[in-house]
Amino acid sequence: MVCCGRAADTRVVPIMVSPADRVDDGFDGPLKNRGCTDVFFLLLFIAALGGMGYVSYLGITKGNPNMLVYGVDSWGNVCNQKNEIIPNVTSSGKDMTGIANLYHYNFLHSANPTGNTVKLCVKSCPTTDIATVTALQEFATVNDSRLCHYDVSVSSYHVGSLAADATCPPLPVLSTASILHRCIPAAAINAAQSVASGMSTVLNALDEDFLQKLTTDMETAWREMAYLSSGSVGVALIILVLLRFFAGVIIWLVIIVCALGSLAGTGFCWYTWYTYNKALNETPVSDQTDEDKELVTRWLIIACVVSGITLIILLILLVMRKRIALVVQLFKEAGKAIAKMPVILLQPIWTFLVLAASLAGLGYLFMYLETAGDPEIHSSGQVFYKVDELLFYLKWYHIFGTLWIIQFIIACQQMVIAGAIATWYFHRDKSQIGYPVLASTGRLIRYHLGTVAFGSLIIAIIQLMRMILAYVEKKLRGRTSKIVDFLLKCLMCCLWCFEKILKYINRNAYIETAIYGYNFCKAAKKAFTLIVTNALRVAAINTVGDFLLFLGKLGTAGVVVAVGLELLKTKPTLHYIWAPLLVVGLFAFFVAHVFLSVYEMAIDTVFLCFCEDCERNDGVQKPYYMSKDLMKYVENSNEAIANANRQDANPKTPTPM
Repeated sequence: MVCCGRAADTRVVPIMVSPADRVDDGFDGPLKNRGCTDVFFLLLFIAALGGMGYVSYLGITKGNPNMLVYGVDSWGNVCNQKNEIIPNVTSSGKDMTGIANLYHYNFLHSANPTGNTVKLCVKSCPTTDIATVTALQEFATVNDSRLCHYDVSVSSYHVGSLAADATCPPLPVLSTASILHRCIPAAAINAAQSVASGMSTVLNALDEDFLQKLTTDMETAWREMAYLSSGSVGVALIILVLLRFFAGVIIWLVIIVCALGSLAGTGFCWYTWYTYNKALNETPVSDQTDEDKELVTRWLIIACVVSGITLIILLILLVMRKRIALVVQLFKEAGKAIAKMPVILLQPIWTFLVLAASLAGLGYLFMYLETAGDPEIHSSGQVFYKVDELLFYLKWYHIFGTLWIIQFIIACQQMVIAGAIATWYFHRDKSQIGYPVLASTGRLIRYHLGTVAFGSLIIAIIQLMRMILAYVEKKLRGRTSKIVDFLLKCLMCCLWCFEKILKYINRNAYIETAIYGYNFCKAAKKAFTLIVTNALRVAAINTVGDFLLFLGKLGTAGVVVAVGLELLKTKPTLHYIWAPLLVVGLFAFFVAHVFLSVYEMAIDTVFLCFCEDCERNDGVQKPYYMSKDLMKYVENSNEAIANANRQDANPKTPTPM
């Protein structure tokens, strides 16, 4: 194939494929004549969903999410609901409807599910210290919230203890606040606020009314926040347009600044060393100190290291300059593709909605599994719920299924985008591409759900392994040697890196499947070969391209926050102007990420299509599908461009295939 040159060349290198892998010369975009792929894994995915349904049924029959939301008292009563009687427990079966807070006599033992501390459901948490029995009785009468045992009358209140069989709390009862339906001691809240205040200068004015003021600010600025959030979509779209037309300017400007900054830093280090060294040489030997000599040596080492780093950076820029130019052109081509089918920008929105609905449902079912258990009476007379051993292990199955579903949904989006972009690329007349997004979605549903299930299964397995290792590391923390802890952390780090690599290969495998209809293994092999063969170009795309996309996200958030700052200046009643700005800034960053994720997938797809175009066409006998600007990066570019110009001059001439 004459399209690509030597490994040392900057132009795309072809890969050698067997005759069995080649498609006939009638290829004209994503193959229409294709079959179902990886059916076994689709059936496995469906079976896994069925298994999750059965596990959820078991959880629903034995669990109760209210136990997590509102808590359980010492006699098995779930707060804020009507309870059934537990045999041999006289204080069970209480109607706690409307009594939604859980109070602990000894809050320090609350984290231990079998801790010997009395827990009561109360209507209101004590918000001030209660030092006397009279005050305790008054609190119960005024607030209809009893801090003694349910069967103890208010007139019989007394000074209790922290014992498991205590019927009243010890005095004084410290002030608390209701957080997530738990009465949390004010001292613990104040300590947490102090830590937060010390960690962030933004929170240095934190006071007792902080949350109230924060809520008031959100209510005051909600209209401006709505405007800014809506405007972030427009800003993100403008960023997309700017990336298409000014990607080159931005990239080269950043590169020049980086190079000049490296040279300036190197010069500064050497000048500093020269200054200290000159001062040392001018000092009499008898007056020279070890500290002065160490300072000169230290700056010499720093200057040498910085010089080495600068040299490496300059060499990388020199070697990668033409590949960076290819990245710029890929940004432009991806922008053209998205402009031809703007509906593709809706894909992340559908994906987000499906993910949100799935996670909400799966999370709610997980709460049933987490609370599934049978009541067990402790020797102290208190009731604890014993974890169902079978459901404990099935809970991990549910987690694995959730990970698989999440990755499956994300992979579907990637496959749809890849198919649509490939359709645009491999059309001679790009003004007549029809409805590529719908066509790509149809191909996915009809043929390739199994491939998506296979790829997402691999990622889900790696993620589950990471979660299990994190769980084991947490359980063993402080009980094993530092060597074991270090090895566990190294293994977790390796799995994280492995997951990132597999995700990248998967994404490119989906592109191959979208184009040729390959099964997952064949597509992954082809994608991996292309990645390895074009390693430097891939590195340029992933470093320069990802950095530019990050700047786009940052720019979107920055513009929205700057506009928001001007809008909110007119509202003097705001206590913390940074709070609404932080919310809209994060939302704008998320919106930009949603749109730019399409751009990222489009760039990867255009690059792989470019490589495939080079592999199967020569630009003369078989004209390229790529634009003339991309033809500059193939070996016979002049001849190919001349042939393309002839084709443009004679549009009625049939295209040889």
